[in-house]
Amino acid sequence: MPRMNQFDAMRFRLWRPAWWQLALFAALAIAIVLAIAIVATSLILIIAPIALVAVLAHRFLARRAARRGDVHPGPRYPVIDAEYEIISTQPRSVDDGPRPE
Repeated sequence: MPRMNQFDAMRFRLWRPAWWQLALFAALAIAIVLAIAIVATSLILIIAPIALVAVLAHRFLARRAARRGDVHPGPRYPVIDAEYEIISTQPRSVDDGPRPE
């Protein structure tokens, strides 16, 4: 049984593309890079002004948080005063009697 030669020229064949294939590949690469650059630039031109307006609106229209050294800090959040009742998740039995109100 003949052994296979590891260094045979048929095992490792280089593929040399034609000039038109290289030109087509270069044109495709340039088109992809240009498309990515156009999308990134347009996103920056759209998102940057929106972010700038949002930051300026937050800076000038947001309420100022109370600091420790303020003379009249005032409440930061309104407090809701209410009475709460704890409701049991277990069913009531007949022996429990009337509910306290």
